[in-house]
Amino acid sequence: MVALLSVSHVTTADERLLESHCMHCHGDDDGEGDFSLTLLGHQPVSDNLSHWLDALDRVRAREMPPEDDSELTDAERTELIDYLRDQLETYQQGIQRVQSRAKPRRMNNREFALAIADVLLIEDVGTHSPTDNLIGDSLHHGFDTHADTLGFSKFHLEQYVRSVREIVDATILSPERPSSKRYEILPHEIFEATTAQNTQRVERRGRRDGFDFLDPKRLAYFKDFETTPMSGWYRLKIRCQAMDHGVYHQDDTGIYPGDPIQLAIIMGDRRKVIDLPPTGTKEIELTEWMAAGTRLRMQHPTDGLRMLGNGNFKFQNRITGQYFKQHLPAQYEQIVAAIPEPRPGRRVLGPDAWQHWVEFWMGPRPRILHAVIEGPFYESWPPKRQTRLIGASPSVADAKTILEPIAERAWQRRVRPGELGAIIEMVQSSQKELGELDAIKEGIIAILVSPQFLLLNRDDLNADERFASKLSSFLGSTVSTGALRQRCRSGQLDSYDAVRRELQHWIDSDLAEPFLTSFPYAWLELNDINFMSPDPDHYHHYHRKQLSDDMNNEVLHFFRHAVQSNVPVPELLTADYSFVNADLAKVYGLNDVPSDSRFRKYTFTDGRRGGLLGMGAFLTSTADSLSTSPIHRAVYVMENFLGIHPTPPPPDVEITEPDVRQAKTIKEILGKHRSDANCASCHQTIDPFGYAFENFGPDGSWRDVYTVTELDDPASTKQASRQRKPKTVEIPIDAGARFRSGIEYHDIAEFRSVLLTEANRDRFVRCFITKLLTYANGIDPAESDFADLDRILAESAGRDYGIVDTIAAVIDSPLFREN
Repeated sequence: MVALLSVSHVTTADERLLESHCMHCHGDDDGEGDFSLTLLGHQPVSDNLSHWLDALDRVRAREMPPEDDSELTDAERTELIDYLRDQLETYQQGIQRVQSRAKPRRMNNREFALAIADVLLIEDVGTHSPTDNLIGDSLHHGFDTHADTLGFSKFHLEQYVRSVREIVDATILSPERPSSKRYEILPHEIFEATTAQNTQRVERRGRRDGFDFLDPKRLAYFKDFETTPMSGWYRLKIRCQAMDHGVYHQDDTGIYPGDPIQLAIIMGDRRKVIDLPPTGTKEIELTEWMAAGTRLRMQHPTDGLRMLGNGNFKFQNRITGQYFKQHLPAQYEQIVAAIPEPRPGRRVLGPDAWQHWVEFWMGPRPRILHAVIEGPFYESWPPKRQTRLIGASPSVADAKTILEPIAERAWQRRVRPGELGAIIEMVQSSQKELGELDAIKEGIIAILVSPQFLLLNRDDLNADERFASKLSSFLGSTVSTGALRQRCRSGQLDSYDAVRRELQHWIDSDLAEPFLTSFPYAWLELNDINFMSPDPDHYHHYHRKQLSDDMNNEVLHFFRHAVQSNVPVPELLTADYSFVNADLAKVYGLNDVPSDSRFRKYTFTDGRRGGLLGMGAFLTSTADSLSTSPIHRAVYVMENFLGIHPTPPPPDVEITEPDVRQAKTIKEILGKHRSDANCASCHQTIDPFGYAFENFGPDGSWRDVYTVTELDDPASTKQASRQRKPKTVEIPIDAGARFRSGIEYHDIAEFRSVLLTEANRDRFVRCFITKLLTYANGIDPAESDFADLDRILAESAGRDYGIVDTIAAVIDSPLFREN
């Protein structure tokens, strides 16, 4: 139990409530839950502030004092809540507010790529994978924006220089205009790149009638155009068609009849996926700027064709034998009769073995009939994208004029007098050796590897510039524009209403797309979904159909809908709907979802699913490979949804493992654990947040029983013992529990209703606000920020907790503006 007050100064009626209702559990140094009332001192101070805040939260939620251990009336509870709140307000008024200022941090890798593209006025950093060399970003509880994990080293700088040089070289081209060439590719000039380590293995090539994509894992390339020879615009024309869609049953192939066959064209880091019509041919035409050295590849993008064997495509050929046997028996017999006898010493393969049917495959696939590539070409020389950046005739003599606007975009502020002096001097001194153009490129590279670009939350920005920079980083993961900085300078974003309009503009114009994807991914720690993925031998569907991607996409679709519709924040938890496709429908036990991969809004009527609590991403990432863990799920719910951080076991407490040999269910096993006095207090608080999810298995599917495999009763002799056979036992699941507050639930539906209480609603909204600030500031809000958090919560409540309104309140708060 959390601390409430020192008992040495019990004078007021409210303080006497603490003495009478809390002393018997927390009156000495060995208080229950490793807490003593003396930890609080006489009033809130910086060292005990967390205890006071926790006390107010627990008393308000009716978790403390526990119903079984107290006779505190509702009126007395209200008095106690008012007393605790008054004490905290007195503390807050008596201190000089210290802002938990975010420290400078380097851009993470996705921010780096987006920001450079915006600074250089290009669509992306390039198709030649120029950022693949960067060190992967570490995460802080899912967040890739946290300063504690985004340090800077000499090696980081070396890799940034390398990446920036490759990006600039592909953006600013040499004075010589490259000549264009036309490449005509016939089907037999298309090859399937082998994934085998044997580099001498002959690669499969197309036939006269076309190149067929069989194995979805394999990429195809054009013989005479493996990589782009020069940077520039390229025009691609690919004539193709969909083959044999629907010949085999969807249960065999894993491809739904409602899904079109697609062709993916992969240009380095850029990927275009095109739907092919069910009949006839399609002429795909693309005009793309591709950097020199870009690997041009094609693929059949599908999560199907992995349903048999271990998922490798070769085993899928068995489907053909089964199809011929059932639908074309005469041809089946002819093919089987023609199977040659195996050579001596070779094992005999039955007629349905996959090896016999490779040449007869009729599975869904794209076929390329013909392709033409022309390029590089340019609408003018130098290219417009280059002249837009440095002008048509750049000269070192004009270095200041050329570099200053680039520096302003990169540094997100006006360039100060003389600030570019060293870079301009470097450009001028290198002119003789490098030439005009390459010398200017060196100046651009210097700007883009400077601390003023690579670091965020910098002290060289004034308040308006910093606000514009933070807003752009928060919503767009990029640098601020001059127009946004001007709006900030002129005071156009000084009010909540103005911020709300600005936020809506970002959402409506798709500028907030990075936020809509990256924030929920970080908040809900979706990166961990396969840390302990369901066992592939027991959960084939999860792995064969790449369910982790579908589960994460369900979260992203749901969150995008919430923002675009401005739903109340609590609805994220309590909604009776989500967004599912046919693959998720199989896991969720839904029979009325169309047979395709498209995500659609679906309303659940059984009270089990809907909102974040019923999503596979949460249920799978908090389970083990073959079992579930109420503790993992409870801690996830408490920390990510309610902002409650359970205290880990004290390091000086010796915890003895209980005898769980006779325990059958997870609840019984945990019950044995709770029999240890050192563990009982904390688990009484934690466990009820997890038991409700026990009906959901490791892959998120519903179950009514635990299925346990055990041996028959022991035999009396060794010989009989060896003949013992395993048997399957089904044990009903108990998904009910009782909170310290006295509130009980018996299943997930009743648990969801518990989260509708006023205390839990405010906990969730406050936790959501805290996560937003962590993502935006790169630092967790401090305990001393509680008053500002309360004001954001009140602003949200005053606007019916609308999610966009709440985000706007966060942006308008001192915790964002002044951090």
